[in-house]
Amino acid sequence: MSQDASPSTAPAVSLSGPRHLILLIAAIGSLLVGIMGLGIPTAVALIVAGAIAMTLCLAWGIAWPRLESDLLKGIQAMLVPILILMSVGMMVGVWMLSGTIPAMVTLGLESLTPGLFLVVACLSCSLMSVMAGTSWGTLSTIGVALMGVALGLGIPPAYAAGAIVTGTFFGDKLSPLSDTTVMASAVCEVNIITHIRHMLYSTLPAYLIALAVYAWLGTDVAASGATLAGDGMSTQTQAIIDTLAATFSDNLLTLLPPLVVFGCILAKKPVLPAFMLGIVSAALIAVVLQGASLSEIGSAMNAGFVADTGVAMVDKMLSRGGLQGMMSTVAVLIAAAVLGAPFKSAGTLDAAIAYLARRHAGRRQVLGGSMALHSLAFLLTGSYYVTFSLLGPLLRPLVASSGSPTRNLSRILEDTGTTLSPLVPWGVTGAFTAATLGVATADFFVYAILCYGAIAFSLLYVLTGLTLGHGSDERQPAGSASGA
Repeated sequence: MSQDASPSTAPAVSLSGPRHLILLIAAIGSLLVGIMGLGIPTAVALIVAGAIAMTLCLAWGIAWPRLESDLLKGIQAMLVPILILMSVGMMVGVWMLSGTIPAMVTLGLESLTPGLFLVVACLSCSLMSVMAGTSWGTLSTIGVALMGVALGLGIPPAYAAGAIVTGTFFGDKLSPLSDTTVMASAVCEVNIITHIRHMLYSTLPAYLIALAVYAWLGTDVAASGATLAGDGMSTQTQAIIDTLAATFSDNLLTLLPPLVVFGCILAKKPVLPAFMLGIVSAALIAVVLQGASLSEIGSAMNAGFVADTGVAMVDKMLSRGGLQGMMSTVAVLIAAAVLGAPFKSAGTLDAAIAYLARRHAGRRQVLGGSMALHSLAFLLTGSYYVTFSLLGPLLRPLVASSGSPTRNLSRILEDTGTTLSPLVPWGVTGAFTAATLGVATADFFVYAILCYGAIAFSLLYVLTGLTLGHGSDERQPAGSASGA
């Protein structure tokens, strides 16, 4: 670490409005050119954009100790998500080896049809997320299994990932157990039930549209046709089921690890210990039922499970997981902290809020500005924990003074945070989603209809004034919301 003056003694530098704008244009422009124009890997593009922004900050007089301090704080905020990512990689590898995910895939193949899959997958993930209050837990368990079922049924991976993401984040957003729901309502001082009800205006229409699209896509997939075996099941699906049965020991105990994880999550236990128990229980089952050695378990946890069944589609389905497979995603999270640091040091977000306050704007202008500012902040930081805690308290008095109930702000935070999060590939949740489901964000983006649909409805309400209401909201009682 640098031995220069401490960040607390480094003089604060106030940038002018044009310099904040130049900083944004330079960073976002270089990021878009790098990723979309040149095809540079996301982590590298983020670091380059962050380096450009830092160079400008240094040229404008912002001290390096301050930049370094904000960078380290950003990386520190990523440590828990990074540990969770590593745990998921190890868990998926050992769940494959133990026969856990193959058993879940077999159940799905035997009970679902291509025409129903997308709708059922969406609804199943919604139910799981509402009950457990966690998007990450849903994606890393039932989400992974459903991706395997989709491959067996001939469902395009992008369709399946879109339906899983829509269902997962619909449930996570509306669950009173979810950390995002609790946090958004708390920072805006809105009663959590009032907050959830108000979110239905933007979330439910987008969700219903998504289900209708998934039903239509399902009929299209079913109409594409497949050769059927005598029992009405496609020959491809039957071949996959037969291969899985021949490769893994068929025992109900293989379903124990996800039940252990679900139980811990429903009991509101921390995620990391829950995943560790899922790994340990699967490792024991792999030894007892599948005859795996300790070295094979270690290999599956590190490099992932490598299938060699002789059936190419099954090998592709099962060869997943492992610690090493998550390292590129870990790099993206660290690189995102590099990009976010100079904007924190420069006080760009504070300057934008001060600009809104000086204008004495009406409620539509304030709410529209809040949407734009929070979306931008989320794109820069990639974490709703940061943006909720930073912008919620700052924007709340502005929204209240404009004559708008603060429940509109809490809804905006979730619409441009929780539901946007899986679509930002360098964000914490976006990187986790793509890595866990094994589908690039750009591929499933269009089919994750809820994620941009909720934002569209939220913007419509801001522009038209519909559902905004007047007056103030009942405040969130202190200590009334349970943690997620």
